[in-house]
Amino acid sequence: MKKKMQAFAVVLFVCLFALMAHAQIGTGWTPYSPSFTLQLQGCGAASGLNFKLTCSSTSGFQRAERRYANITSSQSQFQGTVTVTSLVGDRISLKQVFQQNAGPWILVAVKKPGALYEVENGATLSSYTIGTPVRINTISNTVTHVTQVYINGSLRETRTGGQNPLYDKFGTYRTASGRGPVAATWSNIGFWRK
Repeated sequence: MKKKMQAFAVVLFVCLFALMAHAQIGTGWTPYSPSFTLQLQGCGAASGLNFKLTCSSTSGFQRAERRYANITSSQSQFQGTVTVTSLVGDRISLKQVFQQNAGPWILVAVKKPGALYEVENGATLSSYTIGTPVRINTISNTVTHVTQVYINGSLRETRTGGQNPLYDKFGTYRTASGRGPVAATWSNIGFWRK
């Protein structure tokens, strides 16, 4: 009986690891772990994967974000689940794909009364309810200069023209038209490349 339980535990562990090692979107991806730095400015604060802006300032940089290392492979996929637990303010970026030499490229943000949208062109990506987890995937191709945004597994945006080097960011960031306070928690973070 004890050997059967041990064998079952091993099989369960292998299955769980296999599920964790596969990217949510597409096949042929290899997991990797890029380094990151924590960026805090203004009234931004972070603890682990909890990010917040504590003020309602509409000027200056207000951010609490993880900035990951530059993408060096031809394709890179980010995946994470975010729950905005409080939104007193409005128009807060949650996930960015950034052009190191040209500024923001993709900014997935939350706004009232309840939507995720692309800051750069104003397009609505999905409805959103505060307190609800939502999975965001971004796939950046540094050869074709195309970035795709998926919300809960559905393709919501494809943009062409991003300038290398690119890198991923997530957390809470006040957009030019936004303000806090806001609190958001991220989980299930993963990176893959081809």
